[in-house]
Amino acid sequence: MIETSRLLLRKPDTEDFDIISEILSSPEQTKFLPNEAPYPIEKQQEYLANRIKHWALNGFGTFIVCLKEDPNVKLGFVGIEFAPNPEFVDIRYGISKSFEGKGYITEAAKKLLSWIFNNTEHTKVYGVSMPENLASIAIIKKLGMTVEDNVDLYNHPGLKHYSIEASKI
Repeated sequence: MIETSRLLLRKPDTEDFDIISEILSSPEQTKFLPNEAPYPIEKQQEYLANRIKHWALNGFGTFIVCLKEDPNVKLGFVGIEFAPNPEFVDIRYGISKSFEGKGYITEAAKKLLSWIFNNTEHTKVYGVSMPENLASIAIIKKLGMTVEDNVDLYNHPGLKHYSIEASKI
């Protein structure tokens, strides 16, 4: 478990389907994801199962973000996982519409970057976003990530890539 001043970050489990489903079934929250639309329920279940599996195989991954004052309140998720090209790890996040705009994901992601660099062998983390996803790009920039032109983590020509090295934290 990781703590910030307002948040608790904990490993996901099967009981977290509620927050995953809330985010992945929302047209607003999914329009900039690869699917570009709400995920069907079986894909939501697969998404959560893959987050749990990543932890089991790698010892790091995606965290569920909860309010510190009430850990039963789940806000969303933030994680660093291997990209489809396992040479790279990238940051990913999602938040419930009702908690947007309060700085929670930025707070969680900053703490997560520090945790990754201090608890794993990774020395560089990437961020990927569609150019139209201004909210995601704003978070990426607040994390101190800079444009990375010479990589393609997802074999998707429209994505913008960013990165940060451990020495920049």
